[in-house]
Amino acid sequence: MMELQNDLIQLALGLAQAVALLLCAPLVTGIIKKTKALLQNRIGSSVWQEYYDIRKWWGKDTMLTPYTGIIFKLAPCVYFITTLAAACMLPSFIGGKVSFGDVFVFVYLLALGRFFMAVSSMDAATAFGGMGGSREVYVAAFVEPVVMLAILSNVLHTGSTSLAGMSLRPDEVNLTVAGVLTCIAFFLMLLAENSHIPVDNPDTHLELTMIHECMTLEYSGRLLALIHWASQLKILIFLVLFAMLYLPLDLPVILKVLLGAVAVGVVETLNNKMRLFKVRVYLAAAGLMLLLAVVAQ
Repeated sequence: MMELQNDLIQLALGLAQAVALLLCAPLVTGIIKKTKALLQNRIGSSVWQEYYDIRKWWGKDTMLTPYTGIIFKLAPCVYFITTLAAACMLPSFIGGKVSFGDVFVFVYLLALGRFFMAVSSMDAATAFGGMGGSREVYVAAFVEPVVMLAILSNVLHTGSTSLAGMSLRPDEVNLTVAGVLTCIAFFLMLLAENSHIPVDNPDTHLELTMIHECMTLEYSGRLLALIHWASQLKILIFLVLFAMLYLPLDLPVILKVLLGAVAVGVVETLNNKMRLFKVRVYLAAAGLMLLLAVVAQ
């Protein structure tokens, strides 16, 4: 009975943390965009603009063509729910210790959401949607091995496959060769996984260069709001993981997340979007760093 009560408490804590992250996700995206604007000598939009956009989309009707099937309608909901479920599994920073946060379940929950989005882009039966879905799968095929190597590096360091067990202690500054290499490689993978420069440009409106945004061209209204909100939550999830598992600084988690968000904005400003077939070289470099980190453990 006590075990059941403890599990329910941990589940409640995980849900509360996920809801808190969901509410903060548009703000973090706004901070990234504001950082880019300031570095480009522009005023830019408010850091609260993402909230206004989600409210605007939520109030609009969803337009559907007669050629789309159930997958097209279901995919945004699956993408949102799997991302929220992944947020529930993060190491707790509001008290307690989540015990069901196995890293392999976490990775493949996010992969399930990506799969449904890629299939839905092809279900729309448009040229650009199918192109975006195929590009998303192409990038994912190179991202997955890098993610697994990052997991392996942490498992060797901590001896645990749970996200809570893999997290750094508050007073731990992991400035070893393996720790620094893993930190850099995970940040490179974070940019690729969340469709940011240099792999993708989340702000572009040129269909020929888009990857993730190309899959959402046929969406509108509440379905579009769910997709964007889930994408914002996803990058916040990876920033929290980066802060709690890899960033070797003795700082509060919130400050490390903000530092990671600013770093994403700086990297996006200082780099151009690379050609699609150079993405494999970029991710191969991250994979090589992780292999060296595994050897150096």
